[in-house]
Amino acid sequence: MGSIATRGDSKRSGNQGMIKTHSRSRHKRAQALAEMAVMVPFLVIGMMGMLDLGRAFYYQISLTNAVREAARYGAQPYYTGLSPACNAIPPATSPGASCPVPGDQNIKDRLAQELSGTGFVVDPTKIQILPDQGTRVSNCGTSGSCQYALKVTATYQFTFITPIIGDLIGNPLTLKTSSLFRTEY
Repeated sequence: MGSIATRGDSKRSGNQGMIKTHSRSRHKRAQALAEMAVMVPFLVIGMMGMLDLGRAFYYQISLTNAVREAARYGAQPYYTGLSPACNAIPPATSPGASCPVPGDQNIKDRLAQELSGTGFVVDPTKIQILPDQGTRVSNCGTSGSCQYALKVTATYQFTFITPIIGDLIGNPLTLKTSSLFRTEY
């Protein structure tokens, strides 16, 4: 019988040890839960901030590409067979007479067309084209081709989703880009 009592004592002390270990693990789990509850808001805000900055970067790249394409479009005359004389280089004295050149509205439309799949639209009043349509065509002179530097500039107000990131960087964030091409007329 002595061996049974010893076994019972060791069994009882073993149970106490397990209870003690179990209560420690419960304490650690509660501590981990409290730490996680403190950290989750920071992690979520950090991830949303990264998402917002990624969106801003995407909008900037899309806007730059659209402005570049619109400037390239405006720098070329319509060599697409719209009139029979349009298949050759237009005469230097009047480049717009035989081959029409893209007007300011055509350039703005081209920019909007390039942005059509991106999910945002630039207000046409925020698109600036220099020199304007009248200057590009009428002031070429008789000495040769004009080859003006055509500059297209667009501005977009980007709004952040995350309020804290918007407060840190500035909300709305102004995205502005321009592109410069020499006209081919």
